[in-house]
Amino acid sequence: MTLTDREKHIVEILRRGINSPTLLASELKITQSGATQALQKLERKGVVKRTKIGRNALYRLTEEKPPEEPSLVDEDLDLIRESYHALSKVWSHLLRLDLSHEELAKVREARNLLEEILVRRGKSLD
Repeated sequence: MTLTDREKHIVEILRRGINSPTLLASELKITQSGATQALQKLERKGVVKRTKIGRNALYRLTEEKPPEEPSLVDEDLDLIRESYHALSKVWSHLLRLDLSHEELAKVREARNLLEEILVRRGKSLD
């Protein structure tokens, strides 16, 4: 398989630990769409693998091992689940208040992060 000079450059950037289209776009000074298309092309060539975490797509070189998840015990996951439900209640209440879009987005982001952790660990949200 032959890679273009541009693709070789992208592979070198991925080796430095940059793994999201947003960060790659910033590094290459191109649009996020352009970075995503370049990564998808490398994925079709079998050079990278895509992993979805929530709404985010992360790319890694196929020759690399996926990053290991830090180990969490059931007690930790129970606390994360409780925090998720507490943030869900807070979210419902905040929707009734006159908060800025940015403030609401931060609460939603925190809740979504907890949800992603639980889903990745195979734990139910109930």
